[in-house]
Amino acid sequence: MATAAMLPVAGQKAVIFIPSESKIVISGTSNLHEWEEKVEKFDVSMQVLPKGTNIGSISNVSFSSKTSSVVSDNSIMTGKTHDALQVEKHPEIVFRSSEASIPYLQGSGISGTLVGDINLNGVTKQITIPYKGILNGDKLEISGSQELNMTDYNIRPPTALLGTLKTGDKVTVTFSLKFKVV
Repeated sequence: MATAAMLPVAGQKAVIFIPSESKIVISGTSNLHEWEEKVEKFDVSMQVLPKGTNIGSISNVSFSSKTSSVVSDNSIMTGKTHDALQVEKHPEIVFRSSEASIPYLQGSGISGTLVGDINLNGVTKQITIPYKGILNGDKLEISGSQELNMTDYNIRPPTALLGTLKTGDKVTVTFSLKFKVV
């Protein structure tokens, strides 16, 4: 996927997403074992407003991924996930922030929450995502996790082995995103 760059506007800094150093993992449980999948390809863009040597605000955050980019090391699990996500009918997962986040500053670190709308499986809901970050020179790393209930997005938790293996409704999306600030 191409990297996303935002042009600096009125003091804002351009931020270039570094996909090769970023990752998103989705984890959950079943009645037999815990499981995890990763999002192989995704794109993130945002604008930052500096405050001294740190970040004063984060805005215009945008995330997109093909639903078919959610994969497991197990091809059967990947197939079940793609069926549950209805990849043909709903080919993209999209998040857009709806308000600027003013982070709490802690030395070179930041923490805060990001509010926005996620469209997943054809359902759009507003969510609040907690995050932490650190600015080290021209590198910005943002990380966090968010729990989601699959059924809130009309996703039927996958089953296998004639229904004897059942996944739990709740999943945790964990992210570590790296950017270059220019």
